Amino acid sequence: MSAAVTARRMATRKTSPRPDGAVGLAGEQRLGSHSLIFDDDEVIQLLRAAVEREGNQGAFARRYGINLSNLNMILNGKRHATGAVLKALGLRKVYAPN
Repeated sequence: MSAAVTARRMATRKTSPRPDGAVGLAGEQRLGSHSLIFDDDEVIQLLRAAVEREGNQGAFARRYGINLSNLNMILNGKRHATGAVLKALGLRKVYAPN
């Protein structure tokens, strides 16, 4: 093999970048997707809008089978959104890198 062919092969060889934690590994493996990501405060804003659209907290709780007391505590910041509330909003909990 000539030196020119060897040099050309080396020039076109892909070097893998050093992974930067989960983000680097996910990129290398082509994992993940482009999504909307909401923090806890934004979930509460969405919940408030959904409750308002339904009419009131009681109507929202009845429609989605959620305990009214828990719903009120979530809206007042005393509890985190439960799985039932997230499901009612059409959301799910995911993990994202920092």
